[in-house]
Amino acid sequence: VSWLSGISSGHFLLISCLTAMSKGVPNPSDLQAQKVKATDNPTKWLLVLLLFWVGTSIPFNCLTPMLVAMVDNQDVTFLELLVTISYGFPILKQKGVPTMPPRHKIPKWLGVGMLHLLGCRCFVWGLQSIPISLAQTIRAASPMVAVPISFLFFGERYPLMVLLPLSAILVGFGLSVGATGAGSDLSGAAAAVASLCCLVLVNGACKSENAHPLSVQFWVCLCAWITLCPLWLFSGGPQRLLSFDGSRLKLVALCLADGGMYYSEQAAQNQIIQLVPFLSFSVIDTLRRLAIVCVSGFLVQGNPCTMLNGFGIALVLSGAIGYNYLKESLTKKVD
Repeated sequence: VSWLSGISSGHFLLISCLTAMSKGVPNPSDLQAQKVKATDNPTKWLLVLLLFWVGTSIPFNCLTPMLVAMVDNQDVTFLELLVTISYGFPILKQKGVPTMPPRHKIPKWLGVGMLHLLGCRCFVWGLQSIPISLAQTIRAASPMVAVPISFLFFGERYPLMVLLPLSAILVGFGLSVGATGAGSDLSGAAAAVASLCCLVLVNGACKSENAHPLSVQFWVCLCAWITLCPLWLFSGGPQRLLSFDGSRLKLVALCLADGGMYYSEQAAQNQIIQLVPFLSFSVIDTLRRLAIVCVSGFLVQGNPCTMLNGFGIALVLSGAIGYNYLKESLTKKVD
């Protein structure tokens, strides 16, 4: 409990640092100009954001399974989103950026929030039947899904040569799913795949929005929480929490820590995604998930990693890196 309380207190400092760093993020009144600036003139604070993003992802992915072991998985999603909103609102007010989307865009963000919620729920469902290392490996295949999303959202087309490394991602994905070991099943892998698709769609919607990245992050989580509320109430969520017979102090501390890490991770991600190309963001996200798999899955939780599992992970990551390398090389030749 002392350790969890320390995290719960310490994340306020991390969020304060994130707020200070976000002062360097321009309000994207001209998103195209912002993309050029981010590509041609990378700044030091962007590197800090990347480190912060990775540094908050690892403890978040360690804390979430602890919550899943204490309360119902639907309650976990409800509490994570609620705590995230409670952190985001005062920060947005302090920065003077909008806490609500424009009225004509509310239906869009309700839809994005539903996708975000579906992705969160699918990921939690998957964790019930597959190791977190496998779930994160499946999510690491995001560059494969990012190809059609890049075309749909941004009109980007790629030569066949750029798509060749995707075969390595497909093979690596198959090996990772096939080498799940004991306690894994197909339904858990399918839930993780659905979570991956929702994740990339939400990222594409956030990338295309011409608004402050912290506002975008808040809108997504707020709309997801609003969508979940009636389902949570109807399924007996309040009764489940009231009848919780474990340590309430530990539960509260864990919720604060988990929600704080989740907010920090998402806030950093939404700032980074506005500053780098969409597919470059995907490969960065893949490398971030490698750190999560190694630290959270294999080291902390002790999930088994067979040779086939490790080889599949290596193929997924190598294919993603090769894909982005070829894509960037061909782009430079065209320019």
